[in-house]
Amino acid sequence: MSDDLFERRRAERHCTKSFLDYEAVSPQGETLARGLARTLNVSDTGLLLETGRFFEAGQLLLLTVVLSNQLVQLTGRVVHSQPIDDELCCSGIQFVAFIGNSAHSFQRYCASLGSLLDS
Repeated sequence: MSDDLFERRRAERHCTKSFLDYEAVSPQGETLARGLARTLNVSDTGLLLETGRFFEAGQLLLLTVVLSNQLVQLTGRVVHSQPIDDELCCSGIQFVAFIGNSAHSFQRYCASLGSLLDS
């Protein structure tokens, strides 16, 4: 974690590039958009994704992420979104809920990233 006074992250970030499928949903559960993105970093509480779509803060996303040959499915909420250039955007996602056994798979994945950094 950073000693920066403005750092708001509650969990350590691990740089990783994984592809994911996202589905933007309305509060009523209707699909608003669907597409592919990639993770730039992950933590126990969220992830940073890169995609060609700008999301408004508060947007709910259903995510399916491939981590160590395991599919992890979860619901997340967009905390911030900012353009990188004319074609790409980065969005910070806070986890809301994991689907099925995905929480256990995700925790193992984050622990393995942490142990790689400690080596």
